[in-house]
Amino acid sequence: MKILSKNTHHSDHALEIIFSSLRWFFLVMAIAVFYIQYIGQPDRTTMILFSSLVAFGILYMAVSDYYLHKSPEGSKRYTIMTKCGTLFDFISFSALIPLTGGVNSPLFPLAYLIILHITVYWRFTGGIIAAFLFIFVYSIIFFTQVPDVFTLNSFTEYISQTVFLLMIGGLGGIIVSRERKHHSDKNILAEAANRDYLTDLLNHRSFQECLRKDLESGKDFHLALTDIDKFKAVNDKYGHVMGDAVLREVGAIITSIIPVKQGRVFRYGGEEFAIILYTNKQDEVDKLLVATKKSVADHIFNSNGETFSVTMSFGSCKQNGEKPDQLVKKADKLLYAAKDSGRNRIVYSTAG
Repeated sequence: MKILSKNTHHSDHALEIIFSSLRWFFLVMAIAVFYIQYIGQPDRTTMILFSSLVAFGILYMAVSDYYLHKSPEGSKRYTIMTKCGTLFDFISFSALIPLTGGVNSPLFPLAYLIILHITVYWRFTGGIIAAFLFIFVYSIIFFTQVPDVFTLNSFTEYISQTVFLLMIGGLGGIIVSRERKHHSDKNILAEAANRDYLTDLLNHRSFQECLRKDLESGKDFHLALTDIDKFKAVNDKYGHVMGDAVLREVGAIITSIIPVKQGRVFRYGGEEFAIILYTNKQDEVDKLLVATKKSVADHIFNSNGETFSVTMSFGSCKQNGEKPDQLVKKADKLLYAAKDSGRNRIVYSTAG
């Protein structure tokens, strides 16, 4: 569903902005931690490795931030960069911890944050897999660094850390999964409240809200009201099931012609539709409405082997700062004028 998808991308984008900011913060913290440790125990090889890691991190984060802010949310490039961010975090963590004290590194708690980031995309399964990956890294460092791993204190420390990592992965995944389900259910309800079940177009309620917001924001747009000519005759002759099919197909025809970035299509009610076109150019409006009228008229419907077609009448006007009900009333009068003058035509307002 479009509304659900949009809201989900928006929610993920806000989280990515937070994680992106945290990466820069922890990079500065890592430099400070490393510098303090390096003063006490200088090592040229360690400095070269850490400097390389920092340079790579800055380059990756700069590129990631660029795509995070420039690519459309939900696009393929945006998705690749954000999801690869979790892989970058894991690799950077695995290289950073040994350079800043190993199991005693003050940066080790970053593992918990990275696991939570992973659960955003891969939920419970991702959280558990991430936890085991971090346990694997921790185990290598632990068994390499700790001289006597089989003492009670060492064993207790190891078990506590691994169990805690698993708890973070499991609980984080459960919490994110429940939050996503709640978010999904909420948006499904919002979708149902704002969409017409029969045609899957935005409904009358959505139209009124959109019209109000567009007028309040001062957008340039034209409003067109249109309905199917002699639709009652279609219902009477072919039945209401066929009438519903006609409404669905007409709605699909209109949305196929009106570009998403240039307009919105609504089912106003009954056999009537509303179109908001975001342009102040009359020739663009005329081109789109003429194409819509022609496509509907050329479309052939089939009912039990009998074919028929329908036409549509349009009333269109440019918004001129009216209140929503005034603008709708103006477009409605133009639609009736089209009906009265023979149907299957478009009547435009001669005033602004």
